[in-house]
Amino acid sequence: MKIGVIGVGSMGQNHARVLDDLDCLMGVVDINKEMGKKVAKRFGVPCFNNISELLEKEPDGVTIATPASTHLEVSQEVIDSGINLMVEKPLASNLKDAKEIVELAGKKGLILAVGMIERYNPVVSTTKTLLGEGGVGDVISISSRRVSSFPSRVSDMGVIHDLAIHDIDVMRYLLDEKVVKVYAIGGPTNDGNVYEDHANIMIQFANGVTGVLEVNWLTPHKVRSLSITCSNDYVEVDYIAQSLVVTSSRLTEYDVSNLFDIPLEHNIRRFSVKRQEPLKREMIDLIEAIKGEHPPLVDGEDGMESMRVVEAAHRSLREEKEISL
Repeated sequence: MKIGVIGVGSMGQNHARVLDDLDCLMGVVDINKEMGKKVAKRFGVPCFNNISELLEKEPDGVTIATPASTHLEVSQEVIDSGINLMVEKPLASNLKDAKEIVELAGKKGLILAVGMIERYNPVVSTTKTLLGEGGVGDVISISSRRVSSFPSRVSDMGVIHDLAIHDIDVMRYLLDEKVVKVYAIGGPTNDGNVYEDHANIMIQFANGVTGVLEVNWLTPHKVRSLSITCSNDYVEVDYIAQSLVVTSSRLTEYDVSNLFDIPLEHNIRRFSVKRQEPLKREMIDLIEAIKGEHPPLVDGEDGMESMRVVEAAHRSLREEKEISL
């Protein structure tokens, strides 16, 4: 299996590293020639002068980790060459371009995967299984926190495109439901900022479940967490630690005159999740999809649906109102 990497900035370098570990990296290309040569030298593969030169080598697939604003143009060139592709999130900088990428790949019958890395976190797949088994009861609400300080790698989008899209995708995956309403507040911390650096988003799913997302680049501590309130249990997910804790409680008899000392009996279950690099699982999924073993876990339709919610959140932010989808 031969996979090329288009764009070797921060994320593209990680693509190259993992593909090299899997013995699938066939070359890289980047508009920054010096960066491209540096990465190629590290992994002992060619650095191509341009995308068409890489595509002429007929790779089995490519990953695209260029700025989101270039995803349509780059994807078009790859699709026109009949090459399978994985596009880093977001699929495009806007829903119109995302739709076009999906349609172009569909007409050619190509594999189109979208790089929603948290979907490949083993703690997410464990949570999906847990919810499917039904023991925790029905999901009532789901909330996430994805906060940290400003990342120097991001210069062309705000926190909704860069951060919130991860939890939108995970929530959609866990619930297997469409988002029908979106409301968002937030913005830049000062007038000089082009993009929002903090946002709180409320989304409603078709089955009535409510999702609440908090994202920002203002917190001097990195948090990546998800909590799910169910009719029987409370589920806590830590993406970084890859830990899963399920809690339930029972109230025994108590003295109404002593509300300080209420006797709650807690039942806490900690699930063992084997730590794995999500990006490696994502690349293996791409390779298996190209081989025809199964469709990609995150396909173009997934990428497009998450973009639909992202655009609704931006519109809600601008117009200060709830948006129906």
